Amino acid sequence: MEKTPLHIMIADPHLQGGGQVRYVATLAQGLHEKGHRVTIACRPGSVLADHARGCATALDRFQFRGGLRMRSWTNDHREALRFIRNEKPDILHVNGSQDHWTFAFANSMLGKPVPLVRTRHNTYKVKTNLPNRILNRKHTDFQIVVCHSVRETLSRHPAFCADRMLTIHNGVDAHRYKADTEARRRARAEFHYSDNDIVCGIVARLVPAKGHTFLFQAAALLQEKHPELRIAVLGQGVLEEALRKEAETLGIADRVQFLGFRDDMNYCVQAFDIGAQPSIDCDTSSFSMKEQMAAGIPLIASDYGGLTEIIDDGVEGLIVPAGTVEPLAAALERLLSDASLRTAMAEKGKARVAAEFSSEVFVSRTLEVYQQLAAEKRRRKESASC
Repeated sequence: MEKTPLHIMIADPHLQGGGQVRYVATLAQGLHEKGHRVTIACRPGSVLADHARGCATALDRFQFRGGLRMRSWTNDHREALRFIRNEKPDILHVNGSQDHWTFAFANSMLGKPVPLVRTRHNTYKVKTNLPNRILNRKHTDFQIVVCHSVRETLSRHPAFCADRMLTIHNGVDAHRYKADTEARRRARAEFHYSDNDIVCGIVARLVPAKGHTFLFQAAALLQEKHPELRIAVLGQGVLEEALRKEAETLGIADRVQFLGFRDDMNYCVQAFDIGAQPSIDCDTSSFSMKEQMAAGIPLIASDYGGLTEIIDDGVEGLIVPAGTVEPLAAALERLLSDASLRTAMAEKGKARVAAEFSSEVFVSRTLEVYQQLAAEKRRRKESASC
């Protein structure tokens, strides 16, 4: 029997793009395609308002500002109350701290009429104070965590209920990122790579957490033995100038290209032969790793956070200790020297994305949580009416 379509509100406080915004956009699109109604609660000017077009209604009247800002809080509380009363959604799904507090408080003021879900996207520590315990144990019905390692940490945390928590990795559009021979030819020509070049790409914000410096230092160790190695840096951030200077100091500036922010990553990654994710902080369920796997690119990743849940060492790629250079250089040399190994890992990576990390799998697993909560709510109502 077909499940009844749901009205799901998904909230997020971010203005610009990033993994969390992509999570919301992918989820909204997938739910829409399955016949559900979606409202995205966001700030004015958020890129999510654009993402909502065609698949969701954008409710962009929230300020979602941190700290004790009474005017902002009053506005958001009023908007949340109005939305819950007027629209009577089936699920409230929040993704950040500000939107979590806003909708949990408004929902509780109305007697908790709507099940509330929170997704935990990063490795940031949650304080054990009383407000956090009340928020997460009393006013939040379920926690989705995007990797097992963070879920294991939170399941031992006094502010959370371990039996109301589930790991659901982010999903990517595997079809959009599939290997494309013609796109590879065009991308490598655009970026001026020859047939003999072996390109190691890193797709990440230019911030300390992503570990670009370790990749650069590893490449410097290999520059004499492997003159074919090239580094492609996709992304932007506060470290760009410092990283450019570091490449010059290391003597690899002629091998490193800073390609900036692109909104056609599915095309750009076709130029890669190897992908790198040497993160030292924050990373949990990397979108870029899964997208590169879908494109048939073997990966080198650090053992930080949830990255080891995306690839197995020696299967879809290689795992190295976070914050190290020599092991990263050794892994890079291993892949540079063995084209057949790169091919074997690429094929296994594509299969793993299809089985575990596609957008279809991600949306279906999230929808199962919603339907479970909606069913629990119906049972409570039926019991109360008896």
